Amino acid sequence: MKDIFGYLYCLLESLFGQNLADHLWGYNCETQSYRNSNAFNGIGLITLAISLVIVIIYYYVINHPRFNRWWSWLIMLGVSGISCLFIGYQWTATDFINGYIGDCLMYIRDEDGNIVSSLIHEADCWMFGVANLIISVVFFIAFTFVVKIAGRFIPLSRNCKYSPF
Repeated sequence: MKDIFGYLYCLLESLFGQNLADHLWGYNCETQSYRNSNAFNGIGLITLAISLVIVIIYYYVINHPRFNRWWSWLIMLGVSGISCLFIGYQWTATDFINGYIGDCLMYIRDEDGNIVSSLIHEADCWMFGVANLIISVVFFIAFTFVVKIAGRFIPLSRNCKYSPF
């Protein structure tokens, strides 16, 4: 159960690659095993929290008659998604730039130790951000349904309760 975010992100692994996924799972090149640190959990919890907070802000804080249209809901979905895109990119790019990713995951080397090719590129970090955006959209839509169902029993959102549908 503790690896639920890892499995969720690995559904989109084809976007950002197996090697970056192995790094985020906590693969250690020196011991050739997985450490206990699973970065997917941290990224997933931040993504979940951002989606929840933005849904609450939309339905319960803003809650204005001029902001109860489908396009307003779509703007908030975009804010959540773009925020999570940059968080996913920044998390992985920091490891990429600072050399925290293991050498066996980063490069293919020849017998002399020269780099033949790179396995992880900055584009993979951006694609992980896109995967994080997709997951945040799923969370945002799920929280919207929760708010709409809960709104039948606890009507706190008067103006935005019919948005987006």
